[in-house]
Amino acid sequence: MLKKYKILLASIVLTIAGIIVVLGFWLFGSYFGHKQFFLGMTEHELFDVVQDFYSENEEQIQKENQNQRKDRIDRLSIAFKEKYPQINVDTIKSIFENQNFNRKNDRQNGSDSTGNSKSKMSRHFISSYVVRTINWNEATIDSLQIRLEKSLRERDMYSPFILQISNLPNEEERNKEFYHQRYKESKSRPIVIDQSENLYLEVDYINPTVYLLKQIGWQLLFSLILIIALIGTFWTLLVTIRKQNQLAKMRKAFVNNMTHELKTPVSTVMAAIESIQRYGAKDDKERMNRYLSISRQELEHLSDMIERVLQVDVAETNGVLLEKTWFDLDNLIDESMENAKLFAKKEVDIQKTITGDSFQIFADQAHIKNVINNLLDNAIKYAGDQVKINIALSENGDRYRLSIQDNGIGIPKAYQKGVFDLFFRVPSGNIHNVKGFGLGLAYVKQIVQQHQGTIDLSSEEAVGSTFVIDLPKQS
Repeated sequence: MLKKYKILLASIVLTIAGIIVVLGFWLFGSYFGHKQFFLGMTEHELFDVVQDFYSENEEQIQKENQNQRKDRIDRLSIAFKEKYPQINVDTIKSIFENQNFNRKNDRQNGSDSTGNSKSKMSRHFISSYVVRTINWNEATIDSLQIRLEKSLRERDMYSPFILQISNLPNEEERNKEFYHQRYKESKSRPIVIDQSENLYLEVDYINPTVYLLKQIGWQLLFSLILIIALIGTFWTLLVTIRKQNQLAKMRKAFVNNMTHELKTPVSTVMAAIESIQRYGAKDDKERMNRYLSISRQELEHLSDMIERVLQVDVAETNGVLLEKTWFDLDNLIDESMENAKLFAKKEVDIQKTITGDSFQIFADQAHIKNVINNLLDNAIKYAGDQVKINIALSENGDRYRLSIQDNGIGIPKAYQKGVFDLFFRVPSGNIHNVKGFGLGLAYVKQIVQQHQGTIDLSSEEAVGSTFVIDLPKQS
């Protein structure tokens, strides 16, 4: 069984590990897919923002470019005049302006493609003229960052970022590692703004992990629930199998012990009857009465064992049919104490302490007496030659508290939770010095619970055990 249990455990662990690996690949794939889509959408939004910025400021941008071009022409004309005094300045300016004719045409073409961008230019496209004519200063970058942040928030795609101009390798010098590193650092595809200087506009996200995890939140939640459910199911399966294995062992021990206990009185009775038949005991009335008395005691013991088994079986399946009446719990304890002393084969000292005046309780008198008898019987059986038992009875609101303390061998902490289980006996190897079937405390707990009461145990090895029962006055 142990080998099969280990194989089952290994199978469960491997199954859980395999499912976690599959879910991990699924989540990683989903995460990186969302990240790629997020960076791509950021690039498109940046294109739109730059285009809109140019469209809204086109007149001012062109005016600034014209002023800059006029200043450059004036500076060049003055430089030529200083070097060649005989040259006419107006002629030089005219020559430079004619040299810029193509740029003007380019501006006109660009104006057609940008000025009418709403009708002719598709979104996510920026002409080289637009990028070239924008004055890329700090104010422009700040304005574009504000616009891009607003656009991303409107699309519910915002994550903290920095819009900046970076010096990057040109396209011929880039390789897979370049793009892989940019993807790893959560940077958008760069937009060239000055190819001669290798200057590019890019969005650098600070840490988009939180945003991306929110995007796959339902997948994470589903995976977490699935893993917890699987682990919980497998754990419950293992616990159940372990309990069933322990129960099977206890049942086997019970059958072996019960067989031995049943054989003893049967063998004794058979021996007594054989003595009467073979050795003329029937002619000797004194001897025959002694044999008959022995047989009666053994048969009563046998009947008592069978009754206990039947009681526990009924309690475990359908519960005991309780016949409740009003009686005095204190008087019932006195009766149990007298019976325990009378039938004990040891020296028994029982002390009782009561706190209260009246202990009338509405319960099943016979079964409550059996509960007390079982606890006293255990206290006597598991004690040494001199038995000391302290019984305390007190009133606690609408309940009565009964405490039975003994000076027995005690119960190790590892087994204290199991003593109320059916067939359970504290392990002591293959030899049980004290006879029993592991039925008494299971019966006690069942009866107490049927009266809506509770039973607790505190025990220390070589010191003794204390059972505390709380019963309602009227259940």
